[in-house]
Amino acid sequence: MSINVAAINPFKAWLSELQLHRELVKGPNGRPLYSYQLTEGEYAALRDLLRQHLKRCDNPTHFQHLGACFCLFVSEQYRRNYNRSWSWAGAETELGVVLSPHEHATLTQKGLDYWKRPVRRRENGRDWLGTLFAEGGLPWPLVQDDRHGFGRAVKRGIKHFFRTEGNRRTTSDLMADFEEDLPLTFRTLETRQLLAGIVDQLMYLAEHYPLKDQEDPASYLDEIAPEWSEEFPIPLDETNARRLINDWLRDAGQKRQERKDALEKEREFTCEHVLQGVLPTWAIRTELILPKHASFVIDLTQLCSTRLDIAYYEGEHILARGGAVYGQLNGDKLEVRFSNTQVTLERRHISEPVTLRLLDNGRVVHRFQFEGSVLDFQYTPLVFERRAERWQLAGTSSCSLSGDTALIRLPSGSELNAEQGAVTDKGVDREAGHWIEVTTDVSLHCNDDVYRIELNQVHREALKPALIGNQAQFDSNPSIIFLGWPSLDLPEGFAYGRDELVELTNGQPIDALRRSGFYGLVRYSLRNKNGKTLLQRRFAVLPREFSLGLSPGIQGQPARIALKGGQQLDCRVVSDSLKLQPLPDTQANGYLIQHDSQRPPASFVLELGPKGHQQTIQLRLPYPYQGARLLDTDLQPASSCEISLRELLGHRIALASGLLQGQSFFLVLELVSESALRPQRVYEIRVGQNPVQLSLYSYQNDIIQMLGAVDDQDAFVKLHVETEQRLLTLNIRRYNGRLAWQGPDVFAICDISTPNVLNGAQVEAMLMSDPKQAPFVLAERTSQDVGTGLFEIPNALQRRGPWLIYPAQDSSIQFRPTLYVSNSQGIDMTGEVCSLHHATEAFHPERNPEVINQQIAAMSEDFGHSGWQYLADLKQHFAHLPLSSFESWKALSRHPRAMALAVLRLEMDETFCSRVRDELAVIWEATPLRLWAEVYQYFMRSLHELGLPQVLIRNLEENRASVLRAVVSGFDHVDDYLHTGKCGSLTKVPPEAALPIWCGQLRQVHDSNRRWPTELSSELGTWVSRQELPAQLKTLSPVGYANAVIYLPIFMAFVTAERARLKDLGVPLPYLKFAVRLLADFDRQNWFGPVHALMVSYLLATQSEA
Repeated sequence: MSINVAAINPFKAWLSELQLHRELVKGPNGRPLYSYQLTEGEYAALRDLLRQHLKRCDNPTHFQHLGACFCLFVSEQYRRNYNRSWSWAGAETELGVVLSPHEHATLTQKGLDYWKRPVRRRENGRDWLGTLFAEGGLPWPLVQDDRHGFGRAVKRGIKHFFRTEGNRRTTSDLMADFEEDLPLTFRTLETRQLLAGIVDQLMYLAEHYPLKDQEDPASYLDEIAPEWSEEFPIPLDETNARRLINDWLRDAGQKRQERKDALEKEREFTCEHVLQGVLPTWAIRTELILPKHASFVIDLTQLCSTRLDIAYYEGEHILARGGAVYGQLNGDKLEVRFSNTQVTLERRHISEPVTLRLLDNGRVVHRFQFEGSVLDFQYTPLVFERRAERWQLAGTSSCSLSGDTALIRLPSGSELNAEQGAVTDKGVDREAGHWIEVTTDVSLHCNDDVYRIELNQVHREALKPALIGNQAQFDSNPSIIFLGWPSLDLPEGFAYGRDELVELTNGQPIDALRRSGFYGLVRYSLRNKNGKTLLQRRFAVLPREFSLGLSPGIQGQPARIALKGGQQLDCRVVSDSLKLQPLPDTQANGYLIQHDSQRPPASFVLELGPKGHQQTIQLRLPYPYQGARLLDTDLQPASSCEISLRELLGHRIALASGLLQGQSFFLVLELVSESALRPQRVYEIRVGQNPVQLSLYSYQNDIIQMLGAVDDQDAFVKLHVETEQRLLTLNIRRYNGRLAWQGPDVFAICDISTPNVLNGAQVEAMLMSDPKQAPFVLAERTSQDVGTGLFEIPNALQRRGPWLIYPAQDSSIQFRPTLYVSNSQGIDMTGEVCSLHHATEAFHPERNPEVINQQIAAMSEDFGHSGWQYLADLKQHFAHLPLSSFESWKALSRHPRAMALAVLRLEMDETFCSRVRDELAVIWEATPLRLWAEVYQYFMRSLHELGLPQVLIRNLEENRASVLRAVVSGFDHVDDYLHTGKCGSLTKVPPEAALPIWCGQLRQVHDSNRRWPTELSSELGTWVSRQELPAQLKTLSPVGYANAVIYLPIFMAFVTAERARLKDLGVPLPYLKFAVRLLADFDRQNWFGPVHALMVSYLLATQSEA
């Protein structure tokens, strides 16, 4: 009997054996090729097989199995032996062959079909080589080489993993922060996901298995969880790989333990401090800990709406804005949800307390203070411990540390007791503080206080004692003033009982000073019986009933200040131009404020102290100037009539009324653009006897939203403050400068409203077709080393293009980004455009206006489209520019399906979704719920088809659900519908049963509010009257001024359910977008959101039944 050798299929036989060893009885499972985890022996056998048979195979029936072996080999060769060349040469050299492009394509297509894997597409179509490299995971030669950043990225991902906690960010988005050390070719969405998959799996393993103290964590996992390594995209049979994965596993275990320890001692509205900088310069970065929810009692009659802005203050100076929250009523309390529970601030004045303030129309309605945010570094030591590769503050008094090293800053005049050779001098800072590093226990003497720093302690102190009391809200020195004496609060489980502690104030027992009726500056120390200082604070005490009133001068009379409860205090003003004149005895504790300058100052310092004492309390108070005044960041009167969005931070408007009954001021924002429409927002601010200062920064979100309503980069908002007459006018613009061409290749940066040329601008250029490429820095022309404000286009920008010229992120002068196309650049507009990269080159507003829209439409149906990488690069590298600067973002906002997919595909967090809503005027409720369901299901299918690790997919699904809650009204009630698209799962509550009750509650809550927004009132009333709705819904609004607020969620529900269109109201779209946002924000949490969700669910459920 003869055997037909040609009929034997060696490739099929090899593949069958491979799958048999992996128990894949049904064949390939559709997972990425790296998940098959070839051993070194299997890889060698596959190479030998292909060397022997690849070129001699001419049997068509063998081609698919041959392609499968070829694909597996190329991907595995890339993973194990990548030679830093993005070509077929590495694999072909090992096989001893050279294949044609047609053979590459044929073998790859057939092989991927066998493995049930998709072909990836890039800018120029199907990417055969890139697909196989992606199937291989990460190239081990680069991962193990510190020069290429893969290992560092994983370590940093582990270190900062808990930044994603609470679904704030995805792990992939986190890894984008660490890709700057990767080769440019690997800075892609695919690489981020591979790295994120590694980090998520490591942290998952660390959570479920005790890895921290294992000598060989990988071997330990091999025994108890044999399948743990299947989804890692690196070859773990390599000796070096085992060593590296063990390092990562131990790091993950350590980080999990650190986080567990931190959570045990974590309390809401507390903070941690991290040391930054190099001596003699140093700084503190403070990490704030917020709860997910907080509630507080509030007078609802004082609120204009339940939408509140978050601002973080240091003392009385704003540090950062935190977006908006929507309050939900719960009895007499308002509950808010914080989307970000870990906030990092770069401190400026660490001796000032940090507060989170909720603002309504620029006025503070509630504040939360962060315990431990004040660091009296001039009076107490700062003790730092090395944790997670950084110096973290362990205490400002005696403390026990778990580590063997401490870094200590000693205030001037301190004495140190320590063993010889155990202290390393680190130098002196600019504030005369002395820095040392110690490796043994030490004692410090500062004034009369003794501090003991103990190292190598098994249990370091978690919770600290604190002083609690009623704090006055003044801009003051000292920064903390108590009204009445504070009391000591000891945490549960504290090492000492009250009978073992001594409280001292100004060197004497606290009870003695309290009984003496002392008020003024206090230096407080808490010690144990051995004299060890456990807590040291510096604050002031004023009488419990103390208050202060300021009244502006009217009709030629001077301004006044009235003190209540401060009879035992001396009072004087610190000013060259002001002096106090006591009022007659009949008006005790009142003073006239005389000023001898033409214009009074914006603020002044009032000193208070015990009679006969030299040390005083200093209060910085606003001067009660009748009317309205603009104050700059130094709280000085500002005369400018132009201000940019960036300059809003720190600027305030001071309002004061001279009327005994107070009066209403009206702040008006008016949009000015090329459009004939000039929508307005009007805010009523009630001012009583005390002056009010409004933070302009709290209006930034509203201003951005108004600017985003029109497609005009030069639009601006005109701000008026008025009573019976206009008191102040200010133009608020996106930019404070403008680019003016002086010739074909020369431009100047000029003032926004004058021809004056400005110097000092930092200018960069972005290649529009490649946002991944590092920006080109343009140099300013100088004359005698002084900037002229002129810039010349360099040769590099002449050759390629087009380029976007824009202000650098740190430039003090911001101008509208401008497109530059050289006359020598010929852009082909006739060829086929297959990518967003190419579309941005070919785009022209008149000759080729649809090319970007076409690519966005293609992206909406293609999860792997290269356009997603383009947008991801824009989001990563150019987030400081307005989104409306880019045609790609604007085109995306106009395509509902692509926009919905972008939220998922680009892993946008809640903050970025808010930017999209505000800057691009996206109305999320205008996206049909059916479309959300289709896109969500497509997104989840695509993740599984990519073969990403299951733990990564679970984490990503949970994160996306968290973000969609902020975008899709009533998400928790339509979650099942999004997964299945089945209307039967939707809640069907008759709206006529619920809405009248909710509407009554709405009117009750806002009964005292005289200014309900009325935009679209007649249009919505007319629309409702024409619908087939229950009579109870048509009569929900008993008064005309409530029509717009009450009927908007019903109309928007019809839009979301595809039973109506935005244009049905018959108003211009820019104005409609502005009005919808204004009306919805009046009470989003208690009215608009619930009503919209109920109506959408009801409409879709009943429509399905019909």
